[in-house]
Amino acid sequence: MKYTKWKWVAKGVAFVALFFTIGTYVTMLLWNNLAAVIFGLPVLGFFQTLGLMILGRLLTGGMGPRGWRGGGHRGHWMRQRWHSLNPEQREQFMQRWGREV
Repeated sequence: MKYTKWKWVAKGVAFVALFFTIGTYVTMLLWNNLAAVIFGLPVLGFFQTLGLMILGRLLTGGMGPRGWRGGGHRGHWMRQRWHSLNPEQREQFMQRWGREV
């Protein structure tokens, strides 16, 4: 059973690494073929591009969950929906999810 768990964890880590590698490579290609040519900016390598992406993320949205997901609009929608339910509907909802009101 534990072997299967570690197998899934290893696949997840590999997928995340592949995702970031492909994202960084695509960003590098776009930068080098657009920004460097159009604006005369320097050509970047892979690790320079990765560092630029991390710096941009830190400056614009942080590394927290809301920064990666786009600002927490989902929570706002759920709060609106919760407030629109009457007490009976709220109780049914909580029972469905296994909690007591």
